[in-house]
Amino acid sequence: MELLIVKDRRIDYDGSAIGSHWAYRNFGILGNSLVVFRGRCDVKVEEMIDIEDLRASKEIRSDDMVHYIIEVFDLVNTLFASTLQKLFIAKLCEVLAEYGVKTERKGDDIYVNGRKLSISIATVSPVSVKIHIGINVEARGIPEGVDAIGLREVGIIDIEEFMERTGRALVEEFKKVKKDSLKVRWAQ
Repeated sequence: MELLIVKDRRIDYDGSAIGSHWAYRNFGILGNSLVVFRGRCDVKVEEMIDIEDLRASKEIRSDDMVHYIIEVFDLVNTLFASTLQKLFIAKLCEVLAEYGVKTERKGDDIYVNGRKLSISIATVSPVSVKIHIGINVEARGIPEGVDAIGLREVGIIDIEEFMERTGRALVEEFKKVKKDSLKVRWAQ
């Protein structure tokens, strides 16, 4: 899995990056990829993937987030997409624990002191699994009624270092899973 961490500019997430080959179209990365970047989040209704959110007319937005766009071509399956999403959320919780942040994972979201730190969605395209994870840098611009928290509020100030550390951790986790899947023989 190729890792790209975009530090030289901000990229706003509007939901369109969940489409297949986004990393290839925008950065020339062909194949399995993880692109980490920072920017606003404002998902338009036409880009919403979660039908439950769509039916409830939920707003998905934040003024400042670290975004992770993951694309995997190995197995295009909704169960695999959801499983990989939860694995990555669990890995992010582990990294946050290394920073001294006590987290709670509820499904595919991360909470700190009962407050929501992240958003996430997993889906499939005709050719790949796509996952978006967004972590608030600061809890600003959040929809009314969402009790959110940001990285800065939990003591993580160096956001670029956090992007590097978490990006590398997610790629390494994916590589371990892939290696483990390749080193076993068929049970007879």
